[in-house]
Amino acid sequence: MLKTKRKSGVRMLCLVLLLGGVSESLRAEPVGDSLTLFQREMLRASPAEQRPAAGFMNPAAEAFRQSFSLSELAVGYADSRRGEAALAQEGTGANGFGFEACSFIRTSERGRAFGTAGYTYGTRRDVRWSETSDFALLYPYVTADSVGGSLTAECYRFSGGYAHTTGTWTWGAVLDYRALLEYREVDPRPRNVVSDLQGSVAAARRVGNEYALSLAARGRKYGQRGDVAFYNEMYQAAIYHMTGLGMDYVRFAGVQTGSYYAGWGAGGTVELFPTAKQGFSAAVGYDYFTFRKEITGLNNLPLVTVADHAVRGVAGYRGRSAGLAWGVTARGELRRRSGTEHIFGDPVGNVYPEITTSEGYASQVVGGTVSGVVGNVPTAPLVWWVEPEFSYVDFRSEYASAGRRMDVLRWQTTVRGGVMRRWERWLVRAEAGITCSARGNGRLELPGADFSSSRIGTLEANYRYLTDAMTGVWLSARVERRLSGERSVFVRGGWGEEWYRASGAAPRWSAAVGFAF
Repeated sequence: MLKTKRKSGVRMLCLVLLLGGVSESLRAEPVGDSLTLFQREMLRASPAEQRPAAGFMNPAAEAFRQSFSLSELAVGYADSRRGEAALAQEGTGANGFGFEACSFIRTSERGRAFGTAGYTYGTRRDVRWSETSDFALLYPYVTADSVGGSLTAECYRFSGGYAHTTGTWTWGAVLDYRALLEYREVDPRPRNVVSDLQGSVAAARRVGNEYALSLAARGRKYGQRGDVAFYNEMYQAAIYHMTGLGMDYVRFAGVQTGSYYAGWGAGGTVELFPTAKQGFSAAVGYDYFTFRKEITGLNNLPLVTVADHAVRGVAGYRGRSAGLAWGVTARGELRRRSGTEHIFGDPVGNVYPEITTSEGYASQVVGGTVSGVVGNVPTAPLVWWVEPEFSYVDFRSEYASAGRRMDVLRWQTTVRGGVMRRWERWLVRAEAGITCSARGNGRLELPGADFSSSRIGTLEANYRYLTDAMTGVWLSARVERRLSGERSVFVRGGWGEEWYRASGAAPRWSAAVGFAF
């Protein structure tokens, strides 16, 4: 294990050095402006400069994100302790250290290159009723046991893209890859290896002098191989293949410890946005993701096939007047997930013939957010901003054949703000926020459940957390000093805590040091 960690660290160090060297060479192209390093950082950090649909993976729009180059390298540590204020399948907290690098390069008057690289190594604490990674992506079809425990996690992530403008057209492409290894060194001993590749291509055409209309297409390929081992010959916990709301695939419970998740996805976005970041913008996107869970010990027997459909939309406006930058944004999302369970007859040798299918777990999520931002123009030596936000989420799930269901409706209000001040050699940034939500509405119906069992107790704890009233605050600060030339060194830290009426407190903190250039 020590040898593996050394190799991982060396690979990441080489990657960071390579990214820094490549970005420095690309920056040899004249930037074409006279902005200092601190001015560039303030422009990038201000929420008033952000595109409302920035989360839609549209690489063509990156050509209009900023007209300057900026890169960062950082190393840090983070810790969170959530206790009962968490989904049991995701653990009661996490800690670990990591490296991160991000770079946006103006390669020419018409070209933009951008990318990120990261590595984290740490622990997810006290994970219960899930021995599968990526619970939020694969729920509720995880492999589980009644013991659980903490998991060691090691994750690599890389992304890179390029956008180029040719006359009235702009083209862009981006690739993102994530590799994850999670394992435990005491019984039960899961070992999960995840490979997740996503990509997008896009084209944008100018509409008039101030807007661009873009079409983006994206795809995804996902795989996770997992196996649970036991070294104690005297006792082995039973393995369950969960199917949602406390149900499991009873026929294959017990000793089938190996599984494989094979998934793929596709989607697209149409987006209208202002090329100068002031004006109206709108986007609508659709994403489809499907995966199949297989038992590897039975010739990759397919247990379940899942289909997930998501539609998202966003509309916003950014304006400036009297030295102020302001904006409003509205977002909405509809997501539906359904699982189809495969039913098998008696085996012939080690081959199970499929005889039919059955509709199992189904869920629907409807969410919406209305937010605003106001602040001064981010070219001033002192920049400030305030962002109010109001959001809701309506989550409904059911296992129709068993008559089980869980519904949760939550409303949340958040206000965050920040300030940045630059001098000749110093740049200081501070942010704070507060969020609160009243106790959510919902219902949990579990006919036929054994309420003395661990799995049902865990489900009830999850429901209690999801509907709990919460108040949270967070603070962060970053202090940066300019070195020779357009380079700087910084230190940053953050602290936050959430207080739940029934689930208790959930504190977190982080610290990092790094370079910007």
